Amino acid sequence: MPGEKLPSTAVLCTEFDVSRTVIREAIASLKLGGRIVTRQGAGTFVTTEDRWVPHFLATPIDDVRAALEILELRIGVETQAAFLAAQRKTAQSLAHLYQMHAQFVAVDTRDPEMEVRADLDFHLAIARAAGNPRFPAFLGHLVSDISRDLFLKYAKISRSLPAYLDNTKKEHQAILEAISRGNAEQAQKLMRRHLEGSLNRYRKLLEVKIRD
Repeated sequence: MPGEKLPSTAVLCTEFDVSRTVIREAIASLKLGGRIVTRQGAGTFVTTEDRWVPHFLATPIDDVRAALEILELRIGVETQAAFLAAQRKTAQSLAHLYQMHAQFVAVDTRDPEMEVRADLDFHLAIARAAGNPRFPAFLGHLVSDISRDLFLKYAKISRSLPAYLDNTKKEHQAILEAISRGNAEQAQKLMRRHLEGSLNRYRKLLEVKIRD
């Protein structure tokens, strides 16, 4: 409701069963859209004004075709984010990237939800490393709009593909190394290849859904 104060990050994480990263990026995106406002010393509140927000950002994603369309959009955003991350890397941003990559590598593959979260956290870390707050805010909103069920179905089907997890880890590692070396063109190229691979898997998932 307009004027209502948002719960704390910890409460939102528990209520929606998502990571702090997803909550932070969703809040940042809502601020950019004018849906919420932070008052120093008081907290974060829903705005009383009905401000305009792009329609595609405000619509929940509930089918594979829409998710595929969002991934096509992500390719444009994340390839540029990887390029800028390599150019603007800092010791702090690199340390965070290595930490997120290590978390993804260490994820228990028997828990597909944790696996998906760790994967997304790595991509959000690259967006933050780009040095432009619009990148993580934009990507964070896209991530929060993709339904958990879709990601779980995608993860389960993808896991049936040979060496899916190992390939993903290797692709992340290659992107990370390119960013660490400051090779912007290579980081951009590797990110595009990585996301286009995901795009092809979404297309296969869509074909399965259509046949069903």
